[in-house]
Amino acid sequence: MGLGFSSAVNAQTIRIPHCCAADSHFDVAAERFADLLAEKTNGEIQGEVFPSGQLGQETEVIQNVQSGSIEATIIGHDPLAQFAEETTILSLPYLFDNHDQAFEQLDGELGERLGAILSERGLRVLAWGNNGARVYTNDQHSLESPQDFVGLKFRSPENPVNLAVTEALGGIAAAIPYGEVYTALQQGTIDGQENAVINIYPANLQEVQSYMSMTNHLLSFVVLVMNENYFNSLSPEMQTAVQEAASEAMAEERATAQTSADEMTALMQEAGVEVTEPDLAPFREMTQSIHDEYVGSRIPQDLYDLAVGATN
Repeated sequence: MGLGFSSAVNAQTIRIPHCCAADSHFDVAAERFADLLAEKTNGEIQGEVFPSGQLGQETEVIQNVQSGSIEATIIGHDPLAQFAEETTILSLPYLFDNHDQAFEQLDGELGERLGAILSERGLRVLAWGNNGARVYTNDQHSLESPQDFVGLKFRSPENPVNLAVTEALGGIAAAIPYGEVYTALQQGTIDGQENAVINIYPANLQEVQSYMSMTNHLLSFVVLVMNENYFNSLSPEMQTAVQEAASEAMAEERATAQTSADEMTALMQEAGVEVTEPDLAPFREMTQSIHDEYVGSRIPQDLYDLAVGATN
Protein backbone atom coordinates (compact mmCIF):
# COMPACT_ATOMS: atom_id res chain seq x y z
CA MET A 1 0.00 0.00 0.00
CA GLY A 2 1.09 3.58 -0.56
CA LEU A 3 1.54 6.23 2.08
CA GLY A 4 -1.78 7.93 1.42
CA PHE A 5 -0.77 10.44 -1.25
CA SER A 6 -3.80 12.28 -2.56
CA SER A 7 -3.44 11.76 -6.29
CA ALA A 8 -1.05 11.13 -9.17
CA VAL A 9 -1.93 14.38 -10.99
CA ASN A 10 1.67 15.57 -10.62
CA ALA A 11 3.17 12.18 -11.48
CA GLN A 12 6.80 12.22 -12.52
CA THR A 13 8.86 9.61 -14.28
CA ILE A 14 12.40 8.82 -13.22
CA ARG A 15 14.85 6.93 -15.40
CA ILE A 16 16.61 3.84 -14.03
CA PRO A 17 19.27 2.72 -16.53
CA HIS A 18 21.70 -0.16 -16.06
CA CYS A 19 24.38 -1.87 -18.10
CA CYS A 20 23.15 -5.46 -18.00
CA ALA A 21 20.89 -7.42 -20.30
CA ALA A 22 17.10 -7.39 -20.13
CA ASP A 23 15.93 -10.10 -17.70
CA SER A 24 19.31 -10.08 -15.90
CA HIS A 25 19.29 -9.73 -12.11
CA PHE A 26 20.04 -6.02 -12.56
CA ASP A 27 16.96 -5.71 -14.77
CA VAL A 28 14.72 -7.71 -12.44
CA ALA A 29 15.79 -5.53 -9.49
CA ALA A 30 15.31 -2.31 -11.47
CA GLU A 31 11.84 -3.34 -12.64
CA ARG A 32 10.87 -4.37 -9.12
CA PHE A 33 12.08 -1.01 -7.79
CA ALA A 34 9.97 0.75 -10.44
CA ASP A 35 6.89 -1.30 -9.53
CA LEU A 36 7.32 -0.62 -5.81
CA LEU A 37 7.88 3.10 -6.46
CA ALA A 38 4.53 3.34 -8.22
CA GLU A 39 2.83 1.26 -5.54
CA LYS A 40 4.23 3.13 -2.55
CA THR A 41 3.67 6.61 -4.02
CA ASN A 42 0.21 5.85 -5.46
CA GLY A 43 1.63 6.47 -8.91
CA GLU A 44 3.16 9.87 -8.14
CA ILE A 45 6.61 8.53 -9.07
CA GLN A 46 6.92 6.17 -12.02
CA GLY A 47 10.15 4.40 -12.85
CA GLU A 48 11.24 3.66 -16.43
CA VAL A 49 13.99 1.06 -16.80
CA PHE A 50 16.61 1.22 -19.58
CA PRO A 51 18.66 -2.03 -19.76
CA SER A 52 21.72 -2.97 -21.82
CA GLY A 53 23.53 0.35 -21.60
CA GLN A 54 20.87 2.21 -23.57
CA LEU A 55 21.69 5.47 -21.78
CA GLY A 56 25.44 4.87 -21.69
CA GLN A 57 27.98 2.66 -19.97
CA GLU A 58 28.30 2.66 -16.18
CA THR A 59 30.83 5.46 -15.70
CA GLU A 60 28.90 7.80 -17.98
CA VAL A 61 25.60 6.93 -16.29
CA ILE A 62 27.04 7.52 -12.82
CA GLN A 63 28.30 10.93 -13.97
CA ASN A 64 24.83 11.76 -15.26
CA VAL A 65 23.19 10.67 -12.00
CA GLN A 66 25.77 12.74 -10.14
CA SER A 67 24.89 15.81 -12.23
CA GLY A 68 21.16 15.16 -12.05
CA SER A 69 20.51 14.61 -15.74
CA ILE A 70 19.51 11.02 -14.84
CA GLU A 71 17.64 10.41 -11.60
CA ALA A 72 18.80 6.93 -10.54
CA THR A 73 20.68 3.83 -11.63
CA ILE A 74 21.53 0.31 -10.59
CA ILE A 75 25.25 -0.41 -10.99
CA GLY A 76 27.97 -2.77 -9.96
CA HIS A 77 29.95 -1.20 -7.11
CA ASP A 78 33.29 -1.26 -8.92
CA PRO A 79 33.08 1.97 -10.99
CA LEU A 80 32.22 3.97 -7.88
CA ALA A 81 35.95 4.01 -7.13
CA GLN A 82 36.30 6.70 -9.81
CA PHE A 83 34.01 8.96 -7.76
CA ALA A 84 34.98 8.01 -4.21
CA GLU A 85 38.21 6.07 -3.88
CA GLU A 86 37.23 4.87 -0.41
CA THR A 87 34.78 2.47 -2.07
CA THR A 88 37.74 0.45 -3.35
CA ILE A 89 37.63 -1.27 0.05
CA LEU A 90 34.79 -3.42 -1.30
CA SER A 91 37.05 -4.62 -4.10
CA LEU A 92 39.87 -5.86 -1.88
CA PRO A 93 40.44 -9.55 -2.63
CA TYR A 94 39.12 -12.01 -0.05
CA LEU A 95 38.07 -9.21 2.33
CA PHE A 96 34.87 -10.99 3.38
CA ASP A 97 34.17 -14.71 3.55
CA ASN A 98 30.70 -14.42 2.04
CA HIS A 99 27.95 -11.95 1.19
CA ASP A 100 26.02 -12.50 4.42
CA GLN A 101 29.04 -11.33 6.38
CA ALA A 102 29.47 -8.37 4.04
CA PHE A 103 25.83 -7.28 4.31
CA GLU A 104 26.08 -7.18 8.10
CA GLN A 105 28.64 -4.44 7.50
CA LEU A 106 26.95 -2.68 4.59
CA ASP A 107 23.65 -2.53 6.47
CA GLY A 108 25.53 -1.08 9.43
CA GLU A 109 28.38 1.32 10.12
CA LEU A 110 30.49 0.52 7.05
CA GLY A 111 27.54 1.18 4.76
CA GLU A 112 26.76 4.41 6.61
CA ARG A 113 30.36 5.59 6.20
CA LEU A 114 30.46 4.82 2.49
CA GLY A 115 27.00 6.30 1.97
CA ALA A 116 28.05 9.58 3.61
CA ILE A 117 31.12 9.82 1.38
CA LEU A 118 29.10 9.18 -1.79
CA SER A 119 26.40 11.62 -0.67
CA GLU A 120 29.03 14.36 -0.71
CA ARG A 121 29.66 13.43 -4.37
CA GLY A 122 25.99 13.84 -5.25
CA LEU A 123 25.13 10.14 -5.08
CA ARG A 124 22.55 8.86 -2.59
CA VAL A 125 22.99 5.15 -1.86
CA LEU A 126 19.51 3.68 -1.42
CA ALA A 127 20.41 0.00 -1.06
CA TRP A 128 23.09 -2.64 -1.57
CA GLY A 129 22.55 -5.97 -3.34
CA ASN A 130 24.41 -9.14 -4.28
CA ASN A 131 26.34 -9.05 -7.56
CA GLY A 132 27.96 -12.44 -7.01
CA ALA A 133 31.49 -13.60 -6.37
CA ARG A 134 33.87 -12.75 -9.19
CA VAL A 135 35.53 -15.55 -11.13
CA TYR A 136 37.81 -15.71 -14.16
CA THR A 137 37.03 -17.05 -17.63
CA ASN A 138 39.25 -17.38 -20.69
CA ASP A 139 39.49 -19.20 -24.02
CA GLN A 140 43.06 -20.57 -23.73
CA HIS A 141 43.35 -23.03 -20.84
CA SER A 142 42.15 -23.89 -17.36
CA LEU A 143 43.29 -21.59 -14.54
CA GLU A 144 44.35 -23.88 -11.71
CA SER A 145 46.97 -21.61 -10.12
CA PRO A 146 48.32 -18.06 -10.49
CA GLN A 147 51.02 -19.41 -12.82
CA ASP A 148 48.30 -20.13 -15.37
CA PHE A 149 47.51 -16.40 -15.67
CA VAL A 150 50.92 -15.45 -17.07
CA GLY A 151 50.72 -14.10 -20.61
CA LEU A 152 46.91 -13.90 -20.74
CA LYS A 153 45.03 -10.61 -21.06
CA PHE A 154 41.91 -10.21 -18.90
CA ARG A 155 39.23 -7.54 -18.82
CA SER A 156 38.28 -5.96 -15.51
CA PRO A 157 35.97 -3.03 -14.76
CA GLU A 158 37.41 0.46 -14.48
CA ASN A 159 38.46 -0.03 -10.88
CA PRO A 160 42.14 0.05 -9.86
CA VAL A 161 41.83 -2.82 -7.39
CA ASN A 162 40.21 -5.17 -9.89
CA LEU A 163 43.02 -4.42 -12.30
CA ALA A 164 45.61 -4.92 -9.57
CA VAL A 165 44.21 -8.38 -8.72
CA THR A 166 44.74 -9.58 -12.28
CA GLU A 167 48.27 -8.16 -12.31
CA ALA A 168 49.09 -9.70 -8.91
CA LEU A 169 48.09 -13.08 -10.29
CA GLY A 170 50.43 -12.63 -13.25
CA GLY A 171 47.89 -11.67 -15.91
CA ILE A 172 47.71 -8.62 -18.15
CA ALA A 173 44.89 -6.32 -17.02
CA ALA A 174 42.70 -4.30 -19.39
CA ALA A 175 39.96 -1.85 -18.35
CA ILE A 176 37.07 -2.25 -20.79
CA PRO A 177 33.44 -1.11 -20.29
CA TYR A 178 31.09 -3.99 -19.59
CA GLY A 179 29.06 -3.48 -22.75
CA GLU A 180 32.14 -3.97 -24.94
CA VAL A 181 33.38 -7.23 -23.37
CA TYR A 182 31.64 -9.73 -25.67
CA THR A 183 33.03 -8.10 -28.81
CA ALA A 184 36.52 -7.82 -27.32
CA LEU A 185 36.51 -11.54 -26.47
CA GLN A 186 35.04 -12.47 -29.83
CA GLN A 187 37.70 -10.49 -31.70
CA GLY A 188 40.54 -11.77 -29.51
CA THR A 189 41.42 -8.32 -28.17
CA ILE A 190 41.46 -10.00 -24.75
CA ASP A 191 41.78 -13.66 -23.74
CA GLY A 192 39.41 -13.57 -20.81
CA GLN A 193 37.60 -11.54 -18.20
CA GLU A 194 36.55 -11.57 -14.56
CA ASN A 195 33.04 -11.12 -13.33
CA ALA A 196 30.31 -12.93 -11.42
CA VAL A 197 28.50 -15.85 -13.03
CA ILE A 198 25.19 -14.00 -12.72
CA ASN A 199 26.64 -11.40 -15.10
CA ILE A 200 28.69 -13.75 -17.29
CA TYR A 201 25.89 -16.07 -18.38
CA PRO A 202 23.24 -13.45 -19.29
CA ALA A 203 25.89 -11.67 -21.38
CA ASN A 204 26.37 -14.94 -23.36
CA LEU A 205 30.10 -15.00 -22.69
CA GLN A 206 29.91 -18.80 -22.68
CA GLU A 207 29.72 -18.43 -26.47
CA VAL A 208 33.24 -16.98 -26.60
CA GLN A 209 34.89 -18.54 -23.51
CA SER A 210 35.89 -22.16 -22.83
CA TYR A 211 37.13 -22.17 -19.22
CA MET A 212 35.83 -20.78 -15.94
CA SER A 213 37.84 -20.86 -12.72
CA MET A 214 35.90 -20.32 -9.48
CA THR A 215 38.50 -18.11 -7.85
CA ASN A 216 35.86 -16.06 -5.94
CA HIS A 217 38.62 -13.48 -5.58
CA LEU A 218 36.30 -10.72 -4.53
CA LEU A 219 32.67 -10.27 -3.69
CA SER A 220 30.76 -7.92 -5.91
CA PHE A 221 27.79 -5.78 -4.99
CA VAL A 222 24.87 -4.16 -6.75
CA VAL A 223 24.22 -0.57 -5.72
CA LEU A 224 20.99 1.36 -6.22
CA VAL A 225 21.86 5.05 -6.26
CA MET A 226 19.87 8.23 -6.82
CA ASN A 227 20.85 11.82 -7.44
CA GLU A 228 21.27 13.40 -4.00
CA ASN A 229 19.58 16.68 -4.90
CA TYR A 230 16.62 14.89 -6.46
CA PHE A 231 16.13 12.76 -3.34
CA ASN A 232 16.40 15.82 -1.10
CA SER A 233 13.81 17.66 -3.22
CA LEU A 234 11.17 15.09 -2.30
CA SER A 235 8.84 15.49 0.65
CA PRO A 236 9.71 13.43 3.75
CA GLU A 237 6.79 11.10 2.97
CA MET A 238 7.99 10.60 -0.58
CA GLN A 239 11.58 10.02 0.58
CA THR A 240 10.30 7.30 2.91
CA ALA A 241 8.40 5.68 0.03
CA VAL A 242 11.46 5.77 -2.25
CA GLN A 243 13.70 4.30 0.45
CA GLU A 244 11.20 1.55 1.27
CA ALA A 245 10.86 0.66 -2.42
CA ALA A 246 14.63 0.45 -2.80
CA SER A 247 15.17 -1.59 0.35
CA GLU A 248 12.46 -4.09 -0.52
CA ALA A 249 13.57 -4.48 -4.14
CA MET A 250 17.18 -5.12 -3.17
CA ALA A 251 16.22 -7.47 -0.32
CA GLU A 252 14.46 -9.60 -2.92
CA GLU A 253 17.52 -9.37 -5.18
CA ARG A 254 19.80 -10.59 -2.39
CA ALA A 255 17.52 -13.56 -1.70
CA THR A 256 17.62 -14.82 -5.27
CA ALA A 257 21.21 -14.00 -6.30
CA GLN A 258 22.97 -17.11 -4.93
CA THR A 259 20.36 -19.50 -6.29
CA SER A 260 20.70 -17.82 -9.68
CA ALA A 261 24.50 -18.13 -9.53
CA ASP A 262 24.32 -21.87 -8.89
CA GLU A 263 21.81 -22.37 -11.70
CA MET A 264 23.87 -20.32 -14.15
CA THR A 265 27.08 -22.17 -13.29
CA ALA A 266 25.32 -25.40 -14.28
CA LEU A 267 24.10 -23.76 -17.49
CA MET A 268 27.66 -22.66 -18.29
CA GLN A 269 28.77 -26.28 -17.98
CA GLU A 270 25.90 -27.45 -20.18
CA ALA A 271 27.05 -24.92 -22.78
CA GLY A 272 30.46 -26.61 -22.83
CA VAL A 273 32.47 -24.41 -20.48
CA GLU A 274 34.94 -26.33 -18.31
CA VAL A 275 34.41 -25.21 -14.69
CA THR A 276 37.16 -25.78 -12.12
CA GLU A 277 37.46 -25.02 -8.40
CA PRO A 278 41.13 -24.33 -7.64
CA ASP A 279 42.79 -24.28 -4.23
CA LEU A 280 42.33 -20.65 -3.16
CA ALA A 281 45.30 -20.48 -0.77
CA PRO A 282 47.83 -19.43 -3.46
CA PHE A 283 45.37 -16.83 -4.77
CA ARG A 284 44.93 -15.34 -1.31
CA GLU A 285 48.69 -15.23 -0.83
CA MET A 286 49.41 -13.61 -4.20
CA THR A 287 46.82 -10.86 -3.67
CA GLN A 288 47.46 -9.94 -0.02
CA SER A 289 49.91 -7.26 -1.14
CA ILE A 290 46.98 -5.32 -2.60
CA HIS A 291 45.61 -4.77 0.90
CA ASP A 292 48.99 -3.41 1.98
CA GLU A 293 49.21 -1.15 -1.07
CA TYR A 294 45.79 0.48 -0.75
CA VAL A 295 45.14 0.63 2.98
CA GLY A 296 46.47 3.87 4.45
CA SER A 297 46.52 5.59 1.06
CA ARG A 298 43.30 5.30 -0.94
CA ILE A 299 41.50 3.40 1.81
CA PRO A 300 41.57 4.98 5.29
CA GLN A 301 43.06 2.66 7.91
CA ASP A 302 40.08 3.10 10.23
CA LEU A 303 37.64 2.15 7.47
CA TYR A 304 39.64 -0.99 6.77
CA ASP A 305 39.83 -1.84 10.47
CA LEU A 306 36.06 -1.45 10.67
CA ALA A 307 35.53 -3.93 7.83
CA VAL A 308 38.15 -6.43 8.92
CA GLY A 309 36.97 -6.33 12.52
CA ALA A 310 33.83 -8.20 11.53
CA THR A 311 35.78 -11.00 9.91
CA ASN A 312 38.06 -11.78 12.85
